[in-house]
Amino acid sequence: MGKSGDSRFLKKILTNAEIEFVKNSENPDAALWSLWACKEAAYKVIKKSFSEIAFIPRRWQVTFNKRKLTHSDGEVIIPGTDSVYIRLFFNSQYVHCIGSDHPATLDKLIWSVEALPHKTDNPSLFLRDCIRRKLADTFSLEFRDLEIRRKRENGELGTPRVYVAGKKTDIDISLSHDGRFVAYAYHL
Repeated sequence: MGKSGDSRFLKKILTNAEIEFVKNSENPDAALWSLWACKEAAYKVIKKSFSEIAFIPRRWQVTFNKRKLTHSDGEVIIPGTDSVYIRLFFNSQYVHCIGSDHPATLDKLIWSVEALPHKTDNPSLFLRDCIRRKLADTFSLEFRDLEIRRKRENGELGTPRVYVAGKKTDIDISLSHDGRFVAYAYHL
């Protein structure tokens, strides 16, 4: 909270139009973190197609075109690549953004935000268990047969992958955790 008043920080991560949006918002902190969530979601999507892309949020423009009671649809315009289509969910507890390289895919994504249990000391493990349960239910699989792995690729951790009975699948997932919440998304 309060980071929306840090002009140096805003200039590092937002475009001039986004800075004005934050300043003119009824809740500047919520506006700031909503834009940040959109840019992070866009990075996760675009990184899968353009592995060499650098995350330069100051150059990425978030635009909203449809506002609804529970969410807003829009896109993140990334110079030199295609746009990423986003859906931002917001409430008094959190902001959450899902993204895709095709707008129609947003309606097909399965996603969830979960609060961490009070006694959890490993949010990543809790998150992996949450998505494994949901994947097992969705695909009628055994929970114990599902694994989520991340391998090192070019010196950094790659995107998380789903394995069933030790075999890599084509199930495309996204995982995140921050503060007291974890989130996941995938599509059929």
